Amino acid sequence: MAHRLYILLFLFQPLFLLSQNQTELQVNDSTINHLYNLNTNNGLTSQFSEEMIYKLQNQYSKHIENGDTLKAIQTLSRLGTIYSHHASYSKAYQQYWDALLLADEIKDLKTIAQSHEQIAWLYSFFERENEAISYFQSSLKIKKELLKQGEISRQSLKGNYYGLTTLFREANNASKSKAYLDSCFMIHYSGGENVSASEYLLVEQSYYQLSQNHTQQALQKMQAVEPWFLKNDPAYLVILYSFIGDAYQKLGINKKSEDYYKLSIKISESSKGHMNYIPRVHQKLSDLYLSMGDYKNAFKKLREAKLLNEQLFDSRSENNRPLFEISDEFRKEKEAQSQLIQEQRLSQLEQDDKIWFLQKMLFSGTMLFISIIVIFYIRHLNTKHQTEQKLAKTNQKLENNKNKELFELKNKELAISALQLIEKDELLKSLENSLTNTPNPPSELEVKKIFKSISHNNAQNWKQFEARFVSVNESFFKNLNAAYPKLTAGERKLCALLKLNFSSKDIAKLLGISTESVHTLRYRLRKKMELDREDNLFKHLERLG
Repeated sequence: MAHRLYILLFLFQPLFLLSQNQTELQVNDSTINHLYNLNTNNGLTSQFSEEMIYKLQNQYSKHIENGDTLKAIQTLSRLGTIYSHHASYSKAYQQYWDALLLADEIKDLKTIAQSHEQIAWLYSFFERENEAISYFQSSLKIKKELLKQGEISRQSLKGNYYGLTTLFREANNASKSKAYLDSCFMIHYSGGENVSASEYLLVEQSYYQLSQNHTQQALQKMQAVEPWFLKNDPAYLVILYSFIGDAYQKLGINKKSEDYYKLSIKISESSKGHMNYIPRVHQKLSDLYLSMGDYKNAFKKLREAKLLNEQLFDSRSENNRPLFEISDEFRKEKEAQSQLIQEQRLSQLEQDDKIWFLQKMLFSGTMLFISIIVIFYIRHLNTKHQTEQKLAKTNQKLENNKNKELFELKNKELAISALQLIEKDELLKSLENSLTNTPNPPSELEVKKIFKSISHNNAQNWKQFEARFVSVNESFFKNLNAAYPKLTAGERKLCALLKLNFSSKDIAKLLGISTESVHTLRYRLRKKMELDREDNLFKHLERLG
């Protein structure tokens, strides 16, 4: 219940202004009279008088006659504010709903958001938490959309977050209350247009500190902002002094706690407003007297709190029963509009059903036909793709076989060439022997020329053989050099002849050495290649390329 007036003070304009700057308010009758006289002399209470209600009602009628819906909505909102100040919540509720109906008619999102927010406050007064949260959130959703469009400032969101802060505080949900309070501070310090005073947020922050048992810190903060309210919004002292009384009660300073509670009540009575907060203060005084052992006054204050609470907030009271009996005119109006639209469209829909059915059948047939074509086309593509894959594999296989056969053919040609070199070498050796052993040998100079020519031809023949071997077995020499970079030229020549599967005897003839020397070379080659005795040298070389 404590949040009811607290919320109203945030929504509504101050009841009266205090021009005198005071640092501390003493708890005595002269202070109360001084505040009351300021209020009366300034005539500011007239803004909540019956005369003002009558004036606003006339203005509302004129705005409706002139077709100025926006001003009519603003007038209804002001009327709702005055009725809320008088604790006539059923009348305030009706004004806000009427404002919402008009706002919905002209589709003005700003006034719709405002009406949702005001209805949320009313629900919160009666501790209808779910309904209050729902309307605060719906108002906030509309405002955020308006903020994206640049229609309102970020500061406009603070009222919703502030309402949710107080709502969750009264529900004793400190964590959620603190989260929304932090949002209020973030918006406040972000600056921009319509930046309101931060003192209200500081008081809320001090109350949170009080709930977390940081009593002295909370009390200091409340006393620090007290002069600002004395000057700018004395009506808020009803709330502030009640909180200060709570702080002194926690500190065990009962006399000061009692004084501030009483002062809160006197300020409320002198202004003839904000009576909705008084039952909570009487309850606090009752609890204080009970803790002091003053049972008589505790009972008296408890009875006063109960009577005032029933008078202001009980749904059975004459003042507030209509609030819970009132029908939801806005929803009824929306349902009536929806029903009218449905009736107007019913006949059209009946005709449209047949057209829709034909269109649906035509669409279904078209889609079926397209689906069949797509399926056949996809199957055709799959078949074509599979055929192309098979053909590519077959061509690849034929190409590999062709390359293999060509490779084997070239190696056979190399082998034949090597054998021809062997035969040629043998022929030249025989010729050499014949020239050497003939009865009439040629001169020594001629013999040397012949031998030199034979040696030169042998060297040339081997170079030609080696070049042809490398061109056919290019990868073999590349892999051989990579695996065994320390092989000599003679050892690489031996590897080439071994790869062609020449026997040791043929190799000996080609290299011009003995068969035993070939065996020795093979042994050294195996050792360099680090082959075991069971490893086949020919197969090992064949794996290299």
